[in-house]
Amino acid sequence: MREPLQRAARRWWPLLLILAAAAAAYAPAVTSPFWLDDYFYLVAARDLSTADYARAVLTPWSSEPLLPFTRDFWRPLAFLTFELLEPVAGGRTWPYHLLVLAGHLAAAALTWAIAARIDPRPPVRAIAAGIVALHPGPYQAVAWVSSVNSLALPLALGAWLAFLAATPPGQPVRGRLVGLSAALLALGAMTREGAWVAVPVLAAWHVAVTARWQLRRRETWLPLLPFAVLTALYVVIRTRVFTEPFANRDIFDWGSHASRNYRACLEFLLLPFREQLFGVSGWRHTLQQLSIPVVPLLALGSAALRRWPPAILLGGALLSLFAVAPNQLGIGPRYLYFTIPWLALGLAILAADLLARFPRLPRAVPAAAGIAALILAAVALGDRVADWTRWGPGEQQRWVDALRAEYPDLPPGATVYAAGNVPGWLTVFGGANLGPAVRWYYPDAAGAVYVPPGEIPELGPGDVLFTAP
Repeated sequence: MREPLQRAARRWWPLLLILAAAAAAYAPAVTSPFWLDDYFYLVAARDLSTADYARAVLTPWSSEPLLPFTRDFWRPLAFLTFELLEPVAGGRTWPYHLLVLAGHLAAAALTWAIAARIDPRPPVRAIAAGIVALHPGPYQAVAWVSSVNSLALPLALGAWLAFLAATPPGQPVRGRLVGLSAALLALGAMTREGAWVAVPVLAAWHVAVTARWQLRRRETWLPLLPFAVLTALYVVIRTRVFTEPFANRDIFDWGSHASRNYRACLEFLLLPFREQLFGVSGWRHTLQQLSIPVVPLLALGSAALRRWPPAILLGGALLSLFAVAPNQLGIGPRYLYFTIPWLALGLAILAADLLARFPRLPRAVPAAAGIAALILAAVALGDRVADWTRWGPGEQQRWVDALRAEYPDLPPGATVYAAGNVPGWLTVFGGANLGPAVRWYYPDAAGAVYVPPGEIPELGPGDVLFTAP
């Protein structure tokens, strides 16, 4: 009994260490307050009946005023999470945060499992899982309550892992596992659109690696048929039987902004310096610009050498960025969350190839370097998460607390006119996030309006003008 346990410990301790480091790094976010979009979901979950809420989130292009995101995003499973948790969690944030964090840890563990299946070398799984767990760029995709839609990532990774198990090279296809893979992808697509990037990666890997370019064989294509059907069904549902566009062109459209967004994603992918309000500058920005061609060149070079595993994975990372580049509202580092696993797996394979060129290198050297890198990454990520909780959710909560201290109660139908020292994030898009935040704490109030500097609002009966200290 002791020997199997020792073997298991030797095999799994790097993953356990990685997961522990990620949990420690994201610990500051577990108790952070609600922020921005969170209040839309909370108010809708509280004020709508379960039937009305479900109808709004399941209907593509819904027009529910309390939940305007359903008009432009069909993510019913992510939205339903609030309906299920709000009656239990209420105003406590930690259940939401723990759910998102659990999904992130599951994504790192699934990346480890995928790496172990596609490449037997231990460094591949450790490097890939470590990058997914501790990449400091898309931390808001884990630290923010509204990022519950990030649960689509472990579902997408689970779909590929099930497909790999269903299609072992040179063996019969396991139909039930193919069905499980398609079901997991369907759940992921209903949580966030980013899950779909798993399909081209899955298909390319199956054709170029598992089936080794056997394009004329019927058996090569049959396992991919459920995903083709699923894709067609998703398009029909998303467009309401082609009576609505696939996406709102006011939000997603191709134009000059798309190339700028794509370039910005590449800048931040390998060098995720701490972002500031207007981005990085100086030597850091120069390095980011120089890093833009690195991943494309690695993908092309791998393909030219017919090194298909890293070529497919890095190509999948590059392809995933096309899903966010058309966003006309702007992009942020959190949009890279569905890109990181494919990048991590591709880079991990290339890193293992490099290590293989030094066969005399003692195993303790890369192990020590890996542990040192893990500690540094965890400390840097934890500092970034803690800083975000102060200037993001923390600043907004301080404003809310000041409002509630000055006005413990508001008469029904009252409007809060917010002037002066309003947190910057609450003023964007005409102060759209102010109303839900106020309504969450004052259920009978009409909402809130942002008052730009120099303007004097006309107050109605019961309305208040609040200027934070």
